[in-house]
Amino acid sequence: MVVVLCLMACTDVLVIWTVNSSGPESYTATITVDPTAKTSGRLGPQYTGLSIESAALNSGTITDGGDLARLLSNLGRSVLRFGGDSADASFTRASPSALRDLAALASASGWSVLYTENEGEYNSARVMADARAVEDALGARLFAFACGNEPDVYPHNHLRPPGYTAADYLGQAATCLRAIREAVPSGPLEGPDTAGNREWFSAYAKREAGTVSWLGQHYYPMGCASPGGQPAALLATLLSPRLAASEAKTLAWYVAAAKTADRPLLITETNSACGGGIPGLSDAYASALWVIDYLLTGAEVGVQGMYFHTGQLDSYCLGYAVLCETRPSSFSAQPVYYGLLFAHLLGTGRFLRAKVSMSPRREGNVAAFALKTARGGLRLMVENLSPEQLHATLRAGNDSGSATVLSLTGPSLLATSGVRIQGAPVGPNGNFDLGPPDTVQCAAQGCPVALAPYSAALVTIGNGRKGLNPGTLLVPPVPPQG
Repeated sequence: MVVVLCLMACTDVLVIWTVNSSGPESYTATITVDPTAKTSGRLGPQYTGLSIESAALNSGTITDGGDLARLLSNLGRSVLRFGGDSADASFTRASPSALRDLAALASASGWSVLYTENEGEYNSARVMADARAVEDALGARLFAFACGNEPDVYPHNHLRPPGYTAADYLGQAATCLRAIREAVPSGPLEGPDTAGNREWFSAYAKREAGTVSWLGQHYYPMGCASPGGQPAALLATLLSPRLAASEAKTLAWYVAAAKTADRPLLITETNSACGGGIPGLSDAYASALWVIDYLLTGAEVGVQGMYFHTGQLDSYCLGYAVLCETRPSSFSAQPVYYGLLFAHLLGTGRFLRAKVSMSPRREGNVAAFALKTARGGLRLMVENLSPEQLHATLRAGNDSGSATVLSLTGPSLLATSGVRIQGAPVGPNGNFDLGPPDTVQCAAQGCPVALAPYSAALVTIGNGRKGLNPGTLLVPPVPPQG
């Protein structure tokens, strides 16, 4: 196989990645990145966040006393969103001790908090008192307030009678937002956090564009249908180009709708499948591969943040959990966490269009993203979502130099453990010691690269005059200890 990568010698394209078949277990693909195309989105430092059930706040789980701060810091400095079904039902307000623990965790991890007030069982005095307490506790670590969770399914959740309309909701949402604004005049606001009703989202965006700082939407690409205990049968769907195309189309629609209100879009609750996910699939290595493609697709089409739901953040380790509590204040990283972490290593920057072309004689499944960093370097995220192996050579004209490669691997698509990044696991206490990347020495004949079946590779290159220079890897920072 040969891969050709043009940085300076080629005039029409920045990158051409060509894989030529060298055996029955390989296939051919070409990935092209055009430097003349406009960037199509931005991957920012707060893009990848988590969503947690509000009920977890008073459970004693949210604290800086264990490894949670370190596990969050591995993913950068982002947003913890508290919401979910419990925000409108069992949860009424955070206790003083819960808010102290939350503030300590936010300080230790560097994360901010998106806090949902109860609109399903709305009480104005209670909401105002809670908002003041939250603002007093979090200070600068308060990202925003929201009112309610998935109001478009309130009748289904028995929080409103049948026939509840968007007009009914808009009036009630405005009342809740005004109460928060009265209690905390400077507090940023976010909404509507709808489950999927585009009419409701658009109506809210039109009415509250001057009130909220962000528009939020929930999205679970696999829906909520029960798989009947057949995760293996859904593997092809989860990793299919068809689902990826559907995700891109849906996310682009919400981005466009938010733009009409001149507000950025957040996907404030998401994961592979709703209702706890699909045990055996949402908690398997396949979801680590899926989430990379899904996450980067969102950023590429203009989503400003994605917050992956992890339920109560408790000992329920099946389904879509990102982190699982194995003992009090101690959490284990689930496979989807590794996907989020690997995507985080891509860093920040703006996307260049990546075009994937397949050989007409063979079929494969490749996802590719190209990110131009602030320093002008280039990072490529390439996923081989196929059972066939790719052997490639990266070439940069007649230049010489080097590039670096990190790999994400797992024992099998349905494995629920054993996921590794560059051979390293997330260890006890949340420690993640990323070993040195593979260094590819580049010469006139190119740079050899191998991509295993069902794996991802992060290739970091530079654009110096004398060839490829390895970029500085974004190694997860270590949080304050104590």
